[in-house]
Amino acid sequence: MASLGYTRTYNLALLGLSAAFALSGCSISDSAGSISDSAGSIANSSESISDSSTSSSKSDEKKKKIDDNRYENEVQDFTVTYMRTNASHGDQNAFMKGISDVASQNGIVDWEANPKTYRAIGKGLKKARISTTQLDSYKKKLSNGDSGKMEDIQEGYDN
Repeated sequence: MASLGYTRTYNLALLGLSAAFALSGCSISDSAGSISDSAGSIANSSESISDSSTSSSKSDEKKKKIDDNRYENEVQDFTVTYMRTNASHGDQNAFMKGISDVASQNGIVDWEANPKTYRAIGKGLKKARISTTQLDSYKKKLSNGDSGKMEDIQEGYDN
């Protein structure tokens, strides 16, 4: 009988362990499913963040282009106005101070090294109906003889 009691205890223990493993297996499976769902959510969140970042980057590029166009238009408009009202005075310093003010208002710090500044000046000179003879004189004065800046003014005038 002792042997039968031992077998019964042994069988009950095995049954208990089997039940525990079965229950644990379900729990592990549920946890694995939950982890898988979480990983999927994280992947979706990462994709969403990436999409948002791309959208933000495109938005920043568009804003920069709009800001650049506004700056160029304001430099061009200033040039036209200055040439129509002050050209006879020929005060290069006053003109450059005005360009500096336009740049500052548009958040442009190094405007003197910005080719867009000189192309916009060229466009303004054309719009102000400055002759090609006068243009050569203005190109030299306004660029301080810098050939690259002179080319930018000419490009703006030609386009």
